[in-house]
Amino acid sequence: MEAMVGGPPSPVFTPSLSPDPADSLDRVRAILAPLDRAQKSELFELVRAGHLENAQMTTEVGRLIVAMLNGPRTEHARRVWTGWFDPVLLRTDALILAEARLPACLHVLDAGAWWFALLPHLGDLPGQVQTDIAQRASERPLDVVLGSSAAGHWAEELRVRSLAVLRRRSGLGALLAAANAERDALLRKRGIRGALPLTFGDLATLDSMLEHAPLWKAAARPRDNASAVRLVSGMVERSGLPDGGLLYALTQLNASRDADQALAFHTLFPSSPVLESSIGHLQFAWQALRQKLEDIHLGRSAPPQLTAGETAERLLERAFRWYDALQGLGIGRGDRNWALVSMAVGRVTGLVEAEVIPAINHRLLTLSLSASPVVLTERVRFINRFNQGLARRGIATSPSPWSAAVGEHIAGLFRQVAADEHEDALPSLARLCELAEEVGHPVEVTVIDKTLLAIVEAALREGRELDAGESRLIERVVAVSTEERRKCRWWVSDELVSLLDAAQQRGIGAAPG
Repeated sequence: MEAMVGGPPSPVFTPSLSPDPADSLDRVRAILAPLDRAQKSELFELVRAGHLENAQMTTEVGRLIVAMLNGPRTEHARRVWTGWFDPVLLRTDALILAEARLPACLHVLDAGAWWFALLPHLGDLPGQVQTDIAQRASERPLDVVLGSSAAGHWAEELRVRSLAVLRRRSGLGALLAAANAERDALLRKRGIRGALPLTFGDLATLDSMLEHAPLWKAAARPRDNASAVRLVSGMVERSGLPDGGLLYALTQLNASRDADQALAFHTLFPSSPVLESSIGHLQFAWQALRQKLEDIHLGRSAPPQLTAGETAERLLERAFRWYDALQGLGIGRGDRNWALVSMAVGRVTGLVEAEVIPAINHRLLTLSLSASPVVLTERVRFINRFNQGLARRGIATSPSPWSAAVGEHIAGLFRQVAADEHEDALPSLARLCELAEEVGHPVEVTVIDKTLLAIVEAALREGRELDAGESRLIERVVAVSTEERRKCRWWVSDELVSLLDAAQQRGIGAAPG
């Protein structure tokens, strides 16, 4: 097939045909296989418009492209029904592991479970939808069919029928049990464990979403908080009621988990649902941090879906951001909801003080020269940041968690390395100095240590690029040496003079007086 997509399309496609139509289609299939979805869609429109030279092949090639575009997707009725939720579905797995269900939280697995639970109660309607969509999809790309007026009609029929089922006075317990059974199976396939079951509150959420779904049917995901506020404001204005816009806002908050977005939505809805959702997000942020710390420091594996590879530093930043945002939402000490906030933060601070810090202290005291101190430095630095963040927010913390014994042990390692003038000594010394500074017990640097002076001088004269830690150590050694020369003006050691000369050549330290 000539004239692939990429420039102005050729008015005619001329596949090389063999006498056997099946063989010709196989050759066309091989040509089409490398093309992406957009290219196949454009080719389909060209074929439909009659741009094949061989009219006999137009129908067959069109059907081939449709089959390649549609693939194995067959649950058309389900897709028509779940289309109502596309703008509000939660597709990442983190929140499904929250220790408390958040308002307006509808995960893609939840939607699938609700569909299978409703299916027996919808009569022959799903079968009619399935047959009609499948017939239309045999001639057109499924995406085009699902966007057609016919699919829109079927979607509305399914929505109305589902609402009728949900609003019956009886049978809701059985419906909820069926949804949870289906959901459990879907969770197992996805490898998710520990998710809370669906509740009658989730059943009410489904009812509300189906009720208000026409408001957001064609809504695109907002790009930023400003566009999210404009979109929600428009929904409220069109409907004349805040409920639908509020529901949509809460779903976007679940998708973003952005405290700034909560503050933005609170200007539109200074109501309890936004506050309730914000408290839930704070609880989840501190839960994720707590379980990440347990995973890193204590070997208690956290579900990978919980943090999706986010670092402890990123989780800490989000946890504090939610804490700060709640102050902006008017939730502070003395508020009736403050106990929930205090408990979430307290579980993390209790874990850090009772288990994480002792575990790090043990590793510090058993650090050997054969192990790199870099990882320990990062862990100590994280705890220091954590405690500083608590202190800035008026949350009481214990005194410095790093004992004098830790400082003495690191200093001992430093002296062992400094006693041996080997080529890797300076990087090792710099890393140990960084660790000592982080634990609040800096290593003492003196000019008495002639080997240390020699190590520093050698690095200066090599002219190699120094990293930040090495530069800081060298500056300390040069500063101490400069002070020693100032105090002992009439006599200093040759090693010290040589070091300061090398430092001057690298532009480090003050010029001789």
